[in-house]
Amino acid sequence: MTISDPDRQATYRAEDRLQRWLATANPSVTIDVTVHTPEAEARFVAPADVQRYVDRVLDHLREGAKDYSGQQRLPVRVRARRGHARAEYGSGVLSIPPFEVGGAWALRESVVLHELAHHLAGPNASGHGAPFRATFIRLLEDIGKPVWAELLHLAFASEALESVEHHVADDTIAKLAKILRQAERASNEHERAAYLAKAQSLATRHSIAFAVARAHTAAAERREQPTERTVVIGRPGQRGLARYVRLLLAIGAANDLRPLISFDSTRVYLYGFPADIDVTTAMYESVLVQMVTDCESHLRSDDETPHIATITRRLAFYEGYAARIGERLQGARAAARADAVQHDEPELSDSTALALKAKEIEVSDYFAEILRKQNIRGSWRGGRRSSGYNAPHSYAAGDSAARRARLGSERALGA
Repeated sequence: MTISDPDRQATYRAEDRLQRWLATANPSVTIDVTVHTPEAEARFVAPADVQRYVDRVLDHLREGAKDYSGQQRLPVRVRARRGHARAEYGSGVLSIPPFEVGGAWALRESVVLHELAHHLAGPNASGHGAPFRATFIRLLEDIGKPVWAELLHLAFASEALESVEHHVADDTIAKLAKILRQAERASNEHERAAYLAKAQSLATRHSIAFAVARAHTAAAERREQPTERTVVIGRPGQRGLARYVRLLLAIGAANDLRPLISFDSTRVYLYGFPADIDVTTAMYESVLVQMVTDCESHLRSDDETPHIATITRRLAFYEGYAARIGERLQGARAAARADAVQHDEPELSDSTALALKAKEIEVSDYFAEILRKQNIRGSWRGGRRSSGYNAPHSYAAGDSAARRARLGSERALGA
């Protein structure tokens, strides 16, 4: 291409990711911990089928009064390419390779919509910059594929393509984002529908995609970035370190952290946002003291299992304790997130639900890159053994003690 198009390859990678998500959805796809059920993708047999589809999409946009600076009123002609490697749009013509020359990859809805987005973005939006990406996301929403739009927005963000240009005042974008937040935390479907109708009316008047409004407010934020921190668990050869690790992992999991553990369980490397690591380590230090203290009290008073070795009873107690702490924190996390989505403050710069989802994806991608760079493929062996079966009374005592443990930041989890 002769024009400057610095975002081209990153856009292609993002759309490749979208297509992989669509291919693995049966009917849903889980991205990190969030389940998405994308709309079905149409496949075409020949360029003539693509022509009929493009005509229907443009008719739909015109009938729904969706304005793309008049581009929706201009026809698009679909023709067959001789080569198989590319599909492209230019001057009102969408060129697509037919099946016979190896064009099966291009005869799919996502590829056709990409080229149609070039048409709708207009001649001034050359290349794959922010105007094109905003048009593509808006097109998906306008034809009834909101899950695709959300997935594409996430895919763009994964390639650091979050900036979106717009041609309306910032306060209009902010107003739309506020209405969307109100819809997302509405207490019932009727209220949600009313907010969405209001948002759609505003978006239609100003030609703004919902996802574009969210991207605008998200881009205005300056959030902290994922990082790594090492937690020293104990000295080499010390007994019970694997159980300490389990406790730390239970707390970290409730705070969106990803761990790597040394082979001898003496160190844990936590990956996530600094604030979440701070909460996790502070809680771990507090709960660890309570766990050890409660265990010593149990061992002194436990006269029902004298035939079982003290170390076995200790480890079983720790296992029961860590398992119950994990359950408590996961429950607190779910409750805190539900409450935050429903009652977040109006001045928050993005939907709480979307912010939490984006945060999880960012940590997951960051951790995946760490694993790739360090070529880590194995798993921690310290999590395989269990002493609970050998000392069930001590395991139950640990569970009971953990139910009473003080978790100072429990209410803040997930917020």
